[in-house]
Amino acid sequence: MNTSPTPASAGAPSGPSAVAALDVGGTKIAAGLVAADGTLLHRRELPTDAADGGLRDPGLAGTARAARALLDDAARLGVTVTALGAGFPEYVDADGLLTSREVLAWDVQPAAVLGAEAEPGLPVAVGSDVRCGALGEARHGVGRDLADFFYVSLGTGLSSTLVLGGRPVAGRRGEAIALGELEVPASVDPDWHGNLERYCSGRGIGERRTACGGSPVPGAREVTALARSGDRAASRILTTAGQALGTVLGQLVRVLDPSAIVLGGGLGTGDGPLHTALREAYAHTTRTRPGPPPLRRATLGPDAGLIGAAALCS
Repeated sequence: MNTSPTPASAGAPSGPSAVAALDVGGTKIAAGLVAADGTLLHRRELPTDAADGGLRDPGLAGTARAARALLDDAARLGVTVTALGAGFPEYVDADGLLTSREVLAWDVQPAAVLGAEAEPGLPVAVGSDVRCGALGEARHGVGRDLADFFYVSLGTGLSSTLVLGGRPVAGRRGEAIALGELEVPASVDPDWHGNLERYCSGRGIGERRTACGGSPVPGAREVTALARSGDRAASRILTTAGQALGTVLGQLVRVLDPSAIVLGGGLGTGDGPLHTALREAYAHTTRTRPGPPPLRRATLGPDAGLIGAAALCS
């Protein structure tokens, strides 16, 4: 994270103040103006791959475009922007520098891209998207009454972070987020050779159903629709995805002993066959533990990452 004090601004507008926040994903960018109490004053979405601004990488060109549009929105609405915070689906170190290219093939660091769009002296903070989501929940969501929790972001991908004392634990290199890199339990699928993310994330669920034959299936939403129409392969894929994640979370409880498991992300906060199987597998795996940590659903929904990106600046 890279922050600096907010500069004094003579003659600043008398309207509300907010942090301009971005939640950058592989396909879309959520942008919002977030007040100090976590209230989302304004929100918009743009495609990640909207190339402009002369950058070679479409992901960061989209980021620049989203920041520019959001700052223009703030000026139009009379909102004073006090800082600019952004979460990215990559490994991010303690200095706010991206250290991986697993989703975005960037060639310029985000802080530089965002700083070029902001007014001179405006503080800029960059963090990992899953830690932003967890920070949002810790400050303004389900984690407000928890001393610690293990946060899981299940959506297009799969990642996680441990939250202690209201702050996500980054690890020495900022890489303590890779839940999806774990193996699928052999008790669920002894023949699977990929990792957990490819098995139970939204993208992975779509790929698994596509491999069964027929037309390509983009993701979990479409697989869920197929399951509801009676598609047995779709139902089996959703059930085994939930069983795998629930089993792994039960195993992690033995190591981390958190107060709660918080499920976030677009898929994690939903309901259906995957979630039923997840709860059952988690209960089975933790059955010998008295009073296992409860499974809780994140309450900020798709805005957790935005609200957490704003909280990076405070």
